[in-house]
Amino acid sequence: MAGQVDTLTSASGLISLLDEEERELQYYGLTQLEAVADRFWTEISDSITKIEVLYEDESFEHRKLAALVASKIYFHLGEFDDALNFALGADDLFRLEDTSAYVQTVVNHAIDKYIELRSKDDVDATIDVDSRLESVVERMVERCFETKDYGQVVGISIEARRLDILERALASGDTRSLLAYVQRDCIDLISSIRVQGQVQELVVKVLMQFAEPDYEAICVGLSKLNNPATTAGILRHLTQGDEDKVLSAYQIAFDLNANATQEFTKAVVAELTPSEDPEAEAIAAGGEPAEISRVKSILSGEITLKLHLEFLFRNNKTDMLILNHTCKLMDSRLSLAHSAITFANAFMHAGTTVDNFLRDNLEWLSRASNWSKFSATAALGVIHHGHVKHGFNLLQPYLPEGLSSVSPYSEGGAFFALGLIHAGHGTDKVISYLRDALVLFSGPTAEILQHGACLGLGTAGMGSGGEDVGQALLGVLYTDSAIAGEAAGLGLGMVMMGSNNEAVLKEMLLYAKETEHEKIIRALAVGIGMIMFGRKQEADPLIERLLDEEDPLLRLGAVHTITMAYCGTGDNGAIRKLLHLAVSDVKDDVRRAAVTGLGFVLLRSPEQVPRMVELLSQSFNPHVRAGAALALGIACAGSGSKKAVQILEPMLKDSVDFVVEAACVALAFILIQQNETYDPKVADVRKRYAALIEAKHGEGVTKFGAAISQGIIDAGGRNVTIELTSGDGQLNMAACAGMLLFTQFWYWFPLAHFLALTFKPTALIAVNKSLRLPKLDATCLSRKALFAYPAATEAPTVVAPTKIATAVLSTTAKARRSGGKKGEDMEVEAPRATPVVEEAAGMDVDEGADAKAIKKGRKGAAESPFAVGNMTRLLPYQERFVKWPAGSRYVPVKQGAISGVLLVKDTTPDRPEDLIVSTLEDDEDLDEEEVVTAPATSTEVPPPEPFEYPFDNDESA
Repeated sequence: MAGQVDTLTSASGLISLLDEEERELQYYGLTQLEAVADRFWTEISDSITKIEVLYEDESFEHRKLAALVASKIYFHLGEFDDALNFALGADDLFRLEDTSAYVQTVVNHAIDKYIELRSKDDVDATIDVDSRLESVVERMVERCFETKDYGQVVGISIEARRLDILERALASGDTRSLLAYVQRDCIDLISSIRVQGQVQELVVKVLMQFAEPDYEAICVGLSKLNNPATTAGILRHLTQGDEDKVLSAYQIAFDLNANATQEFTKAVVAELTPSEDPEAEAIAAGGEPAEISRVKSILSGEITLKLHLEFLFRNNKTDMLILNHTCKLMDSRLSLAHSAITFANAFMHAGTTVDNFLRDNLEWLSRASNWSKFSATAALGVIHHGHVKHGFNLLQPYLPEGLSSVSPYSEGGAFFALGLIHAGHGTDKVISYLRDALVLFSGPTAEILQHGACLGLGTAGMGSGGEDVGQALLGVLYTDSAIAGEAAGLGLGMVMMGSNNEAVLKEMLLYAKETEHEKIIRALAVGIGMIMFGRKQEADPLIERLLDEEDPLLRLGAVHTITMAYCGTGDNGAIRKLLHLAVSDVKDDVRRAAVTGLGFVLLRSPEQVPRMVELLSQSFNPHVRAGAALALGIACAGSGSKKAVQILEPMLKDSVDFVVEAACVALAFILIQQNETYDPKVADVRKRYAALIEAKHGEGVTKFGAAISQGIIDAGGRNVTIELTSGDGQLNMAACAGMLLFTQFWYWFPLAHFLALTFKPTALIAVNKSLRLPKLDATCLSRKALFAYPAATEAPTVVAPTKIATAVLSTTAKARRSGGKKGEDMEVEAPRATPVVEEAAGMDVDEGADAKAIKKGRKGAAESPFAVGNMTRLLPYQERFVKWPAGSRYVPVKQGAISGVLLVKDTTPDRPEDLIVSTLEDDEDLDEEEVVTAPATSTEVPPPEPFEYPFDNDESA
């Protein structure tokens, strides 16, 4: 029979059997058609209705076979929905164990359809899922269980919202590795916040069942579930255990400070603080345990900020020649040029507390006026970012005294600087001070002070969700001042970031439609986006509502909402919407923001961005090109992506100035902390920046972009990178907000300072149980030159002019020779010195043994491992080469970690510790331990002397 089927040249005879009245002949015809369907599907497809009629005839005994034949024909026609429907009708005749392309395609489509229906059911409970479809998926899952392919089961169960299958998979396989996979790669990609919380609860439940629970993973999950009480209980339990548990508590506190919101960490600290009941007061009377005090200090961010300040100040490698040269070339009388130097200096010295450039260029500084003065004062907040202990003292000369304002622009900038210093770690004192400043001042200059206070309040209270702060900002918004209202809209977004606060959103949307100030509407659009940060599907109704608005500024709000709600998710629906807006909206601002938003959404998969925006980078619309450049820079920041650089390089020669500006900034994002040895393109880009600034007839916007890019590429004394995620892959809320606000410098230059929130120190920082810095070394198994600081710029040397020898004519020389005496010495040409050939190409040179040994030694030194000490720079792409040496005295508590703040255990506690001496002004907040400290090799750096900006009073401004 098989031989007869193979020799068939047409299926017409088999098709004609379907017209017979006898059921046996119809059955025979279907059997043969099923066997030849892959060969003659084009011919059979003309008679597909006959097969469907047989399937719909309930009296036909073999209707399942008819369904299988119809399914195969529709598969070949590319109608996968129909193929799936008939495959479901085939029931058990559709064999999942078959490995043909037909079965694999239909099964994949069945799983996708099931996931789609389950996702809709999550929104609309009236949607029913076909039981036959569910049966196919469950049969496929059972096959995965049989083959122990638990990773596939985990993926299907999460996407299909089947927590029962997920729990079974976690219990059946390697539970710890599967849990790590779910937490690291799956949870953040779930589009539904409700389902995300359910999965997180299940993960925490399973983690708690181990005999030795992974408390670090548990606390990460609890932070996402916003459960501070249980988190505090775990930390308290660990601090009462042995040394290993205490160190784990400290490490968890550092990780929570890096990943959790300010609202959550403050709540945990409150839970750790004794309450007012009699038992708690009795415990507090005996003194709080030192371990709890340290945990609270870590959670508040005080310790982390102090360690980062120490690292950035100690390792500052800012090349002042670049900054000074740019300052000389830029005409500081122009506000644009003055602001460019202000931002470049702020970025180069971000977090280092080094303000020597300001002290050495007081004449340049005195030329600032109005909002340039505001930005120049706010730059102090970037330079002293994290210096929370002395924030008020540093800014005291610039803050207003009492209720009178003498210099509103510098005082408003000081308010903003205060917020930048305390970014994400605002204390009650700072929050109260800035909140009071919103209502204390009145008069024509009050809006300038309120502008700075709103920005500072939002920055310091980032993600805190304080209702009192929100009401204060709404009060400023309702004054309908364009200047103060703009900052109030941004401040509301920062304070309520990620909260999805419906009451605040309603107020902001209503006011955006009522006000006539474009600046306020645009700021509210950004603020609304930040409030929906990370909310995913919850933001969809708001997005659709804003997209239907006629006002382009409200559609801009839809773009920012998509960008923030789906930040880092790679969601296909969000990408589709952004691409549609990028090519179809009539407003250039909306199109530019939509393309830029692709960089945020694809944050975790930067390799996809160059391919996606390559065509957009060649668009006829310059705003789209500028957005494509920024999208590349945001997604590929710090990666050195060669594909991205290849797209951006031609844009440096674009005919439109702001496209060149965007390309400069994007290249600085990508090439930050890269040196010429690792990527030769770095030298070319730096030269291009210098050439753009030196061009006599260059556009001001182009020079602005090149100047701030010089600051970005050397940010933080060349010791920070730009990163919007934490070391554990979690989104950094403050960094994402900072990057979004930085992109708004297009409209308002002072917002460029927010880029400082994206800077992340790249260092090996290890602390012991006393939170002090021991001297230790890790080993880097690669070439040292790949990770070295860029070579410092050499000052041009002035060469004195040399005396030119007098020319001697040939006739004069001949006369001298003929008239010379016999006894006189003849002029003989001096023999030429034989050049020393170091290495001849293409020929064998006999070298001595010593020369060979020297050359061999140099080569070995270049490739040999080298030590990376504590509190030294450790680049992100260097981490994979760094290992902890075997037999080391200090062992990290967090296995596999090499960057960030690490707790290390001393394996020989009986020996005296050799500690790193702090170079900061004071260190009294750390507890004294009975350890022997090595003498300092250098004198302690004295704190800089206070100085005041040489600004005249601007009462009339």
